[in-house]
Amino acid sequence: MTVLTGLVALVIQGGWGWLQGELSDPPELTAYAPGVDGCTPRYHDARLSELHEHPEKIDRSGVMIPTAELWPSINVTLQAKTSEAIVITGAKISVLSTHPLPERGAVVDGECGGGIDQRAFDIDLRTNPASLKPTVERTAQGGVIRSRDFPFKVSSGDPEQFMFNVKHVAGDVRFAITLSWVSGGEPGSTRLDNSGRGYRVMALPKDLPRYSKGEAVKGRRLP
Repeated sequence: MTVLTGLVALVIQGGWGWLQGELSDPPELTAYAPGVDGCTPRYHDARLSELHEHPEKIDRSGVMIPTAELWPSINVTLQAKTSEAIVITGAKISVLSTHPLPERGAVVDGECGGGIDQRAFDIDLRTNPASLKPTVERTAQGGVIRSRDFPFKVSSGDPEQFMFNVKHVAGDVRFAITLSWVSGGEPGSTRLDNSGRGYRVMALPKDLPRYSKGEAVKGRRLP
């Protein structure tokens, strides 16, 4: 299996993205995008006392917030329905809505496990139109690792996985991803928009209280 990990960008309101699997089904291409995932801080439309009463929701709800060190990602798995290869020629980010940051609620920091090496795509929702480009990483030894860019080929026996990292956002944003492809000499496209709701992320609301996960679970700030 050929695996490409890269971005985009994105959390849905009212539940973990991975609970809201999305299946897009054009005639010759299957695309699966489970939603926004990651270990970034999350915005919750709730007070600390409410989070304490329902600690199980802390990891299963909220809107993900990119930071300088951590960012949410959307995993997209593509597979052709026949053995003939389909060429994925590109991806485009469409901003569906932009709103001011909320004035009520709280931010809870996430917890991360170990990472893996990735060839990534970065989404910047601050630009108009939103930009998408391969990630460029600098190693501790001063080297540069550049992710591979489009095009890619997929077939029934050779699926492809993309990871879209949402690294920059201003405000409270919902967006969609459209993948363009060519099959049998004919162009096509696949739109991923979380069943019409869009993928939601936001910048860090600076005027809201911020807690660690332990503080939120216990319902109080740690000394």
